[in-house]
Amino acid sequence: MKISTIDLQYISQLIYETHHLPVSYINALGEVIFDYSSADYQNNPSYHSLKEQLTAYPYHRASNDYPIFFSHAEFNFFYINLKIDEQYLGAIVVGPSLSPEMEDAVNPTTYHKHEMIPHLHYQQCLAISLFVYFSIYQKKLTKTAVIQHNQALKPLIRHEENTAIELSHARRNAIVHTNLYYEKILLDYVKNGRMENLNEVLNYSIMEQAELGVLSKRNNLRSVQYLMITGVALICRAAIEGGLNEETAFTLNDFYIQKLEDQNSLIDILSLMEEAIYDFTRRVSKTNKQKYSAPITTCIHTIENQLYGEITLDQLSAICHLSPNYLSSLFKKEVGISLSEYIQQQKIEEAKKLLTFTNYPILDIGSLLNFTDQSYFIKVFKKFTDITPKQYRNEYSRK
Repeated sequence: MKISTIDLQYISQLIYETHHLPVSYINALGEVIFDYSSADYQNNPSYHSLKEQLTAYPYHRASNDYPIFFSHAEFNFFYINLKIDEQYLGAIVVGPSLSPEMEDAVNPTTYHKHEMIPHLHYQQCLAISLFVYFSIYQKKLTKTAVIQHNQALKPLIRHEENTAIELSHARRNAIVHTNLYYEKILLDYVKNGRMENLNEVLNYSIMEQAELGVLSKRNNLRSVQYLMITGVALICRAAIEGGLNEETAFTLNDFYIQKLEDQNSLIDILSLMEEAIYDFTRRVSKTNKQKYSAPITTCIHTIENQLYGEITLDQLSAICHLSPNYLSSLFKKEVGISLSEYIQQQKIEEAKKLLTFTNYPILDIGSLLNFTDQSYFIKVFKKFTDITPKQYRNEYSRK
């Protein structure tokens, strides 16, 4: 962070003037350095007690890697820690705000006293927090990443899972179905493996809860699941059109659909959907960087599909309708390594995944990938990784 106090004041003033959101800078000693808020808000009897509680909040205990949301009574806030070289300088605190849904839940007389407090949907608060964070750290974050690190947002999202409220919100805002324009752009980015452009559309396309259609009238969460499953199918086919191996694409498609069906919260569904989009796009991007002739592409796809079996030059040459010698020579010329070395390399990449994500015994992993014996498996593994399978598992295992 290289931003000055003057710049922080400027950003805070703009936030307040644009959204009427109070903004404060509280330093490491708990002192309010500056405070932008309306005179009506400052004259409210509860203002000073609220400020006292805010200055005592343990901001420094949280990471500075994302905005943090929290609630006090019915008020919503978020803050962003300010750090330079791990030195804590204080926090920019934005709020209070109220959720629009409070209108239906709060007694009108009680509600009247909060008229000077802005009413913001949690998606608006998220967008503002991303903007403030970017202004301070020049780092782009996604809404999904911020939601994952914020327990305080989950009650707000769960509140939206009530079908009646969600439909009411959609009707009031004339939003019923996915924005087709952004969906087409997203699918085009997947098809062309354009990783660098995904963030431009993820917050406006089929990922956006506020723009989803309704496929299940009884359960809003189930409706989101259905829509995301449809989205995975569309993304899968876009990836295949972009050159991704069909077997790989359909296997990924089945995997993500099964995972989506297992999710029980909106946050987890959206997070998994974003993961799927990045996964397919990354694989297409990698494929596009390795443009080979038709026979070599067929050869590579066959190897991908048969990693757990025996793969021979004669088998591949028959599939590609080329002589073994010519295929071997062509493969080395286009790929840069021999066919046998490429097969070994791909088998070791698969072994690394099994070592990382499963508890399969190392002996079984070697056998599954058709290595003749364990010593040979260890020898080939060390050839590509410089460490043994056991050392690799000890370092990278997620099980």
